[in-house]
Amino acid sequence: MLNIKKAAHRIKHDGLFTFIYNEMKELTQKSELTIEEVLDLLHKHPRFLEDYKELNTQSEISNIQIKEQPISEDDTQECKKYKTVINKNIPELIALEAFEKPADSMIYTVWIGSLVAFLIFVVHNLIVLYTFWYEHYKYYVFASYGILIIGGYLYYKNMIKKHQIKYQRFLKLKKETKEAIQKGVSAGCFKEEDIYE
Repeated sequence: MLNIKKAAHRIKHDGLFTFIYNEMKELTQKSELTIEEVLDLLHKHPRFLEDYKELNTQSEISNIQIKEQPISEDDTQECKKYKTVINKNIPELIALEAFEKPADSMIYTVWIGSLVAFLIFVVHNLIVLYTFWYEHYKYYVFASYGILIIGGYLYYKNMIKKHQIKYQRFLKLKKETKEAIQKGVSAGCFKEEDIYE
């Protein structure tokens, strides 16, 4: 969903991507690279493209760089169909961009685990400061901690499930959009350079 030519240009000229450019120069053992060489390296070494996309995400730049396609009365039904699919999918792809990769359970574990630990800490402090429950109802106090832990686990499972559903939706839309672009280019509805920002 990226404009790969724009990516190559930005890697060479934009300071944000200097470390990627330097890695490319180191790999090729050249002091300078042409745009074509950067483009070639992006195709041959997908890790550079992944780094580029990650930097975009961190800088709040969308990796969905597809332009909305104008639909005119002169377009054939086939072209209208492809353009409609592309235009319909762009906003949803952008909305689901955070789910481009499968769920990283470690991130969810740390985030939700920290939340549960904080809640236990707060409950513990409230009980110690304002009640005598540890003396009279200690089993209920520890049961409340257990409930918080079980609730955190169930919340974790729910978050992973939701992420997976959105990830699958993103993959489906991405495939559908790429197919519409390829078929639209083949049918002469638009040129590939007209698709990307």
